[in-house]
Amino acid sequence: MTRYLLDSNVVMYWLNGLEPAPALLAELSSRGDVLAINAVSVAETYSGVPPSDLERVDSLLGAFEYWPIDWATARLAGEYRHKYARAGRKLPVPDVILGAHAVSQDATLITNNERDFPMPELKILIYRDWTPDHA
Repeated sequence: MTRYLLDSNVVMYWLNGLEPAPALLAELSSRGDVLAINAVSVAETYSGVPPSDLERVDSLLGAFEYWPIDWATARLAGEYRHKYARAGRKLPVPDVILGAHAVSQDATLITNNERDFPMPELKILIYRDWTPDHA
């Protein structure tokens, strides 16, 4: 069983039925893998949801585990942002939180935005590159 943390871009593509996100998440779920979201992916997802779709999204997001972000994860995110800023690379706070959370949970981050996740210890699955025989 593998643990996955979903970036909001994957969640939004899944909610809108845009492949390969639905097929990927269905495949991982059928294998018994853990699919999780956190405060970042929830907040970013809802920022794009019109009021008429709130109940539908509430129901659909219930399909995923919810992982709260703890102090150690928030600290690690800050350390990542500091480290990469000193190297001339400014990373968005939501992305360093997602990366740190995946690392702290020993999970693979599923995203379509690998450029904001340079942490070498982070396991990433780029969902646009996924095919059923490579899950």
